[in-house]
Amino acid sequence: MKRISAFTLAEVLITLGIIGVVAAMTLPALVNDKQNKELQTQFKKTYSELNQIARLFYNDNGISVSEYVSGGNMNKFLSRLPKYMKGIKSYDDWRYDDIDEETGSYIDTVPYDNFPLKGSSKAKPHCDVAGFRSDVSGRVYSFNDPPATGKNGPTICVDINGEKRPNRYGMDIFLFVFTTDGFVIPMGQEHKNNPELSTGGGNSAFVPAENWCKSTTSILEQYSCAAYALADKNPEGEGDYWNDFLKSAK
Repeated sequence: MKRISAFTLAEVLITLGIIGVVAAMTLPALVNDKQNKELQTQFKKTYSELNQIARLFYNDNGISVSEYVSGGNMNKFLSRLPKYMKGIKSYDDWRYDDIDEETGSYIDTVPYDNFPLKGSSKAKPHCDVAGFRSDVSGRVYSFNDPPATGKNGPTICVDINGEKRPNRYGMDIFLFVFTTDGFVIPMGQEHKNNPELSTGGGNSAFVPAENWCKSTTSILEQYSCAAYALADKNPEGEGDYWNDFLKSAK
């Protein structure tokens, strides 16, 4: 009579345990890879759509957003956004200079928490002069100061997946800038009309990307990460942005 071999209960339990350990080790990495890929896709789509908006505005008005806004038309430009951004609407009116009528002090409560790449300390938004707006995709937009005549701007900060976490600069919050020649570039990309650092108005963001994209606890060092994100290049060494660099930030 032929003897049938079979696994014992102990062997089955050991095998299941090994599978569980391997899954526990690999599953987080797979989840992170999937999340980073989704964020990269959203980033590219956002960048493309911002350039479409800039070109449409230029074609309609014969002037770039930068030139239009530097002429004192920031509020008028914002009121015209619904023509160029599908489903754009007010998300929150918070500004850096909001004053509490009862206490006379500045209101520090921002619409939702945002963070640097590392750490748990909340950060104030860089773009803080005109409130926040959202679109049909759930992205959240905010703007910084209008530019000086002949300079690129304004800066537009975009949370490419809205309130959905992680809400971190360089991961799902990025800075872009309208240019005098009617386009949008990622913050950190060189351009002849980028403002000089000494001109004020939030221009500390206009710095070389190689100096200002690091996985630190300071959002100041993530303002220019958009340039590396677009090139998919690791600013801290070899490898790409959306996997190697973001993994090092966690």
